[in-house]
Amino acid sequence: MAQFYPSGLLGVGLTALFASFMSGMAGNVTAFNTVFTYDIYQSYIRRHESDAHYFKVGRITTVVGVLLSIGAAYWAAQSNNIMDFLQLVFGFVNAPLFATFLLGMFWKRTTGHGAFSGLIAGEIVATLTLGMSRAESNGGWFGVVHTFPSAMAQNFWIAILAFIACFVFTVLVSVVTKPKPAAELQNLVYAYTQIPTEAHLPWYKRPGPLAVIVGIACILFNIWFW
Repeated sequence: MAQFYPSGLLGVGLTALFASFMSGMAGNVTAFNTVFTYDIYQSYIRRHESDAHYFKVGRITTVVGVLLSIGAAYWAAQSNNIMDFLQLVFGFVNAPLFATFLLGMFWKRTTGHGAFSGLIAGEIVATLTLGMSRAESNGGWFGVVHTFPSAMAQNFWIAILAFIACFVFTVLVSVVTKPKPAAELQNLVYAYTQIPTEAHLPWYKRPGPLAVIVGIACILFNIWFW
């Protein structure tokens, strides 16, 4: 920014950058607060409490979330660069969640117990993969079984194995647990969703042809700028 922004716009650019960071962090803290307070604490730990009680728990959760984020920032400072750290976080979080969302949206037999078990299994496998492999001084807490050539390669394998573990465990547990009735899955699962017809629309208003065009353009740009 200091190289490409003129003096008059550098402050505006920095302000916009910090504003985007602050809004993102505020959204993350709010999501952390809401998920723990209402989806976990109220649903499984303390039910039928007053609103004042849940409000107090939410405030405490917010403080704990901020402290955890500060600790994560110090942990991130030990990585080679921020991209390696972000990819490591994505391998632990996004990869199992991706498997859960795929099964939840496209397989009507998926159950809540299966999804939760799959997420736990994905996190365990990701932790074991990081703890039993080493790359650029990362990991190897439980002993070095394999050494990766780079931290990015290690992160990708963590994501792959976490995705597979979450997918497999979600399927296995869902098969042996009771699914929700079809009436509760209307417009939530692909099999129970009314798909609107698009045959009468021109090609430039249909998602399918546009997705193909964008995909081809993405491939061509990657080849051009390789």
